[in-house]
Amino acid sequence: MSSIASFKTLSRGFLYCMSKCALDMFTKCLALELAPNGIRVNAINPGTIRTNMLLTLGFTKEQSVARYSEMGGKYPVGRVGEPIDVANAVLFLASDEASFVTGINFVSDGGILNASL
Repeated sequence: MSSIASFKTLSRGFLYCMSKCALDMFTKCLALELAPNGIRVNAINPGTIRTNMLLTLGFTKEQSVARYSEMGGKYPVGRVGEPIDVANAVLFLASDEASFVTGINFVSDGGILNASL
């Protein structure tokens, strides 16, 4: 699991962004190395996903709901992602339909990378 933070900077998030960039390159290198053995390696780069992360960071339930709603308003699809959105990307990449896919960054971000903010 990577993040769109490997493509777009986050304020006060340089360590997180750097780690995701490293993970993306690791994915590409490992995919090249393991492809001859029939092993595919891909990264999923989601946008904001509604999880309990904000609660873990000390937000109240109400603050968390408000923050995700605020962020969702900036997404072209009108919402932040849900865990099922990431699960569906995982299912696709693990399926036979993706048998010719390796070494990629699968962006699942509701269009936010392309949005003009």
